[in-house]
Amino acid sequence: MERPGNEVYHPSAGLLGRLRDALRVQPAGTSRPATATSDPARFAELSLQIAGCEKLDAEIPPLLALLERSLSQFPDMASTSILLATGRQGEEAQLHASQQAAPGIHSFIRYQLSGVLQDLKANRSLTLPLPASTQVLHCTRLDAAPADGWLMLAGPVNLPASVPSELALIGRAVSRGLSIHTTHRQRLDQALSRERRNHAAELHDSLAQVLGYLRLGASRLDARCGRCNQPDLQAIAADLSQQTRHAYRMLRDLISSSRLTLEGGSLHSALAAAVSEFEQRSALVFELDDRCPQREPDEKCAIQLLMIVREALSNAVRHAHASHLRIQLLPLEEKGLHLRIDDNGEGLNPERRRGDSFGLGIMQERAERIGARLTIGERPGGGTRIDLVLPK
Repeated sequence: MERPGNEVYHPSAGLLGRLRDALRVQPAGTSRPATATSDPARFAELSLQIAGCEKLDAEIPPLLALLERSLSQFPDMASTSILLATGRQGEEAQLHASQQAAPGIHSFIRYQLSGVLQDLKANRSLTLPLPASTQVLHCTRLDAAPADGWLMLAGPVNLPASVPSELALIGRAVSRGLSIHTTHRQRLDQALSRERRNHAAELHDSLAQVLGYLRLGASRLDARCGRCNQPDLQAIAADLSQQTRHAYRMLRDLISSSRLTLEGGSLHSALAAAVSEFEQRSALVFELDDRCPQREPDEKCAIQLLMIVREALSNAVRHAHASHLRIQLLPLEEKGLHLRIDDNGEGLNPERRRGDSFGLGIMQERAERIGARLTIGERPGGGTRIDLVLPK
């Protein structure tokens, strides 16, 4: 929307955006020297820019490019590149880099993040030689709790005298920004979760009660009409009963998804908890094969994946007549995930398709919401196989 004076106001920027704007304003008649890279206001602005990011993967690279230009004034620093790895503690880190970073360096850093860089303590640094290069990687693990971060500089072995202190200031600014950003996101997630639970409670106490009554009434009407010799009335009653069952199932699913949280804070621990729950409720033997414990999708995707798994387990317990069910979570390239669910039951015969029709449709809808591809078919050797592919 527009404000007086043709100044465009972006509501999403909020307080952080206004603080950034205030820091950019300098008193009349003053100027910032081109070499004053350690100006405290500039580092405060960097912290606020990171804290106010909507999408880190889109907004961090331009900030890194600006930092690279500020360091290029130092001798032998023209071809250096700055990289930043970020993530929540316990999750796989995401790598951010400007266009100046050499493409081959990304795979090298991702490998190091699973090893020596992961073991590095906060505020500690180390230097790694870059393969097939005269440059090295100067790495510092940031103290940005509850976030995790590594600031890296690909440059010469011997840095100019002022650069290490400059990097330390950049590291502290980035740490503050990441900490504020992650804390803010966590609070938003918690507020959203509370709102969803309240919404679920209101649905349960109002609409679910009425719809449950209609479902039972429609079922009794269908049963009575089935005993009379009026085909038209039988068809209407059967359709009414089916639609009310479908509506009630959809509402219960909506309430369940609104209440559902990731037990243990991750998809992997929530899957283990779901398997344990269904083991106690049925005679099936469940197997969980999790081959990518370090890959954690965002909460939105994780919730939908968990609901798809729970729906598949519920269908298998009720309709498959299986004795064994296997869940696999497999890694794909570029941080993608492949979820596979196999059972050794009767397969998707016509009778089971009718029993599962609502559940299978809901699973397909959930997959589409997160951009995943879901296929349901026969398992080699008998039974049913569900494959879900979630790209990066």
